[in-house]
Order: sequence, then structure tokens, then C-alpha cells
Amino acid sequence: MLSNEILEERIATRIAKATDILHRCSNLIPQIVTAGQQLTDCILNDGKILVLGNGSTAFIGQIFTAHLMYRFERDRPGLPAISLNADATMISSLSDESHSEQYSRQIKALGKTGDCLLVISTTGTYASLMQAVSAAHDLDLLVIALTGSGGGEISALLNFGDIEIRVDSDHPSTVRENHLMLIHCLNELIDLQIFG
Repeated sequence: MLSNEILEERIATRIAKATDILHRCSNLIPQIVTAGQQLTDCILNDGKILVLGNGSTAFIGQIFTAHLMYRFERDRPGLPAISLNADATMISSLSDESHSEQYSRQIKALGKTGDCLLVISTTGTYASLMQAVSAAHDLDLLVIALTGSGGGEISALLNFGDIEIRVDSDHPSTVRENHLMLIHCLNELIDLQIFG
């Protein structure tokens, strides 16, 4: 069994690395503010925000959606957002060969010009997310991507006018921690612009 000293050193190192990455996220403030403005404009112009992620980032997207639909830090009316990965029946009804279409099919059915897609991925390499971005572009949806590492293939798919907010880390757990902070920033910006 490892000594407490070794365990404490390990946790101190992890906190120091996470703090460094969080500090570097201050370089993302212009992209965060622009994304918050675009999401607010979407809502104010009768659009909705379609949100998705894979694995752990799916839960981060669901938190963002819940904050919009119900409340973030104060009571206020709900705002239009749909988490595309929250319906287990919908996602599990796809056959194995169409699994990569699990989100693009929903975007094609639910999305309309003026809506926004918020895609969250630590690696940016899942085929289902890449097809979702392509489907959003087919409908002229603005895409906002929260990514990590090198941005993955999602980064290369983004159009002019889309927004990428990339956490500068190759460690998925650190990227997810920062994605949670970033969605809270977006929630705060939306609330502030709409409700003062």
C-alpha cells in the first residue's frame, strides 16, 4: 500500500496541472463570449440549441441543457434546448450499422435554420459527432464545438463562422473538467444577456 505522502503528492500534482489548464482557459475568453452571444441570438430569434456529446461529455451537455430549461443560478423562464443524447430509447433503437447516425438523424428531423448545435468532445474523433456536424451544416446551423487536445476531426469540419473552444490538454479527464466550467460560463452569458 502506498504511503499517505505519496498519495498526497499525487493529488497535489493533479490539482496543480488542473489549475494550470484552467488558468490557460482565460485565453479562450473571446471565443467563450462570442459563443455566448451567438447562443443568445439563436434563442432571441426563436431558435433552439441542440446539444450533444459522447460518453462522459454527453452528461456535460445534459447539464448545460438542464440549466437552460430549468435554471442556472436563479429562477427564470425555461429556454429552448434539447439534449440529443438524453433519450436512451431513441439512441438504442438504431441498428449497429447506423450507430454513427444517432445524432445526425435527430438533427435532420429537429433542426431548422436559425438553430445552433453545441457539440462537446474531448477528442473530436467520433464518427457520430462528425456526422452530426455535417448534418448541422446541411441545415445551415451554427456549430459551437467544445474540444480538447488537437480538436480532432471535428475541428477540421468547422465552417467559417462556427466557433471552436479548445481546452489545451491531452488528458480527457482534465478536458472534461474544463468543459464543465465552460458550459457554466455559457449558461451565465446567456442568462445575463437575456435576463440582465
